[in-house]
Amino acid sequence: MKQLTRKEVKQYLLNILVNFDQFCKQNDLTMYLCAGTLLGAVRHHGFIPWDDDIDVCMDRESYNRLVSIAKKDPVFNKYYKVIDFQFGDSNYPYIKIVDLRTKMSQQFGNDVADYLWIDVFPMDGLPDDEKQQKRLYKKISTIREILMLSFAKPGQGRSFAKKILKTPLIPLAKLYGLKRANNQLSKLSQSYDYHETGLIGDVLWGDYGKEILTVKEYFKSTKVTFEDYTFDTFACWDRYLTELYGNDYMEIPPKSKQVNHNLQAWLR
Repeated sequence: MKQLTRKEVKQYLLNILVNFDQFCKQNDLTMYLCAGTLLGAVRHHGFIPWDDDIDVCMDRESYNRLVSIAKKDPVFNKYYKVIDFQFGDSNYPYIKIVDLRTKMSQQFGNDVADYLWIDVFPMDGLPDDEKQQKRLYKKISTIREILMLSFAKPGQGRSFAKKILKTPLIPLAKLYGLKRANNQLSKLSQSYDYHETGLIGDVLWGDYGKEILTVKEYFKSTKVTFEDYTFDTFACWDRYLTELYGNDYMEIPPKSKQVNHNLQAWLR
């Protein structure tokens, strides 16, 4: 197998994004750049220089239609595949689009699939009451921790403290079960209908108080440039990025905060 350079890895990730964007347009699915990928588009007009992943989001209706399409045939354009915990080929409660030509490993790899991928996060409804929002995010955060521990490896962690603390908790998380955790996360994240509450956000994988938009804001789109390609995102991207990364999101962070997945990749 040929090992890919850092530049080549980014090109393969970009190819996944471009092909998935075309797939979404062909199937009338709404897909937006979000999180660090949107920050990269705004601040760098492409990848954040030290970053090595791509994040997109979809409103729950588009997301569920994508799941329905993928159940019939998860592969499109020969090389790209929709994987999800519901299909038994991912450990995570959100979709990933992978390139079947690649093989990947990362420092804390913990997924069933071992391909280069982009993440697809569903955007769900939120209650307009802050106390209810906090309770919902607290429940989801707890089960997310259980999920991550359910396929963690003893002795692994980004810090010495985490390595020690995780070890006795892993058996308990495995007892709860990965499938149960994923099903519970999926159910909780869909507790509210954004058409009824008027609020939409990344309930499944986000943090309380961030990535929360009104439905009117979310569905008003604009175009941004990412690596010489044009993609859709929400028109209120400035407020979104400010809430997610702070008022100084256009400033380059110090080296200590320039983190990535530490992945390596090969062509099969």
